[in-house]
Amino acid sequence: MKHDLPTDECQETAALYALGALSQHEARAFEIHLRQGCEVCQRELNEFTGVVDALSTSSAEVTPPGYLRDLLNSRIEKEATFPLTASPLAAQVVQFPERAQPTAPVVAHRSTFTGWLPWAAAALLLIAFAYTLINWQKDHRQLQAVSSQNQETQQQLAHMREQLAYGDARTRELEQINAVLSAPQRSVINMSGLEAAPSASGNVYWDHQKNRWVVIANLPPAPAGKVYQLWMVTPEAKISAGLIEQDARGHGFVVVDLPLNVSQILAAAITLEPQGGSPQPTMPIYAIGKVAV
Repeated sequence: MKHDLPTDECQETAALYALGALSQHEARAFEIHLRQGCEVCQRELNEFTGVVDALSTSSAEVTPPGYLRDLLNSRIEKEATFPLTASPLAAQVVQFPERAQPTAPVVAHRSTFTGWLPWAAAALLLIAFAYTLINWQKDHRQLQAVSSQNQETQQQLAHMREQLAYGDARTRELEQINAVLSAPQRSVINMSGLEAAPSASGNVYWDHQKNRWVVIANLPPAPAGKVYQLWMVTPEAKISAGLIEQDARGHGFVVVDLPLNVSQILAAAITLEPQGGSPQPTMPIYAIGKVAV
């Protein structure tokens, strides 16, 4: 069965295969699994094989102890002093220097054992490294999963906060609108979009007793450096009633206290103006509504 993601089992098998620590049956089964095209296990094996090669090439050569050279020179000198007719038995009883206690076979055996020490140390180091790497990869995957879950949770919380803020804003708007609709002297100006923004719309709730407008408007998001401005249209002039702030959805809301010196208002209009507003309209009208007679 091919693996989609690295597992602890496949990492351990790849590490032991690279070390040559699998049984013949296990190694053959792993090779068959690789030939079946498991890219995950092949990638893990390549990583561990690279580590084994790096450790094997970095092992230093073992230098024989210095006293072995002295022992060899002493023996050569001793043998040179014997006549050619000396018996092999006599040559065998020649005493070596005090440090030359081990016999030649023992010295050879000691050198062989010493030569295996770096390989044994390398194997132990590789096993420890493989174990550490497997645990690190496992912990890393767990941390990634936890991080992904935390990120998703944060996004959900941010969305919930946005929804709550939007709901609170709409609640405050409805409270203002209901207050106007409950007033004894009231009227509503319905605004609709013109050529500049056909989909634009809005309503002006006019409390005549308090001389106040409660305005809601749905407009395209204002471009950078621009702002929507509300106007009171009279027979003599167009008077600014303030700026309309929008939320991320393009919804605008504003409460306006009308000047006392404005006697006859014919319409309410909205234009797009430079940031900060203009003393007189400079852009096409985006939405307009006439006052009912």
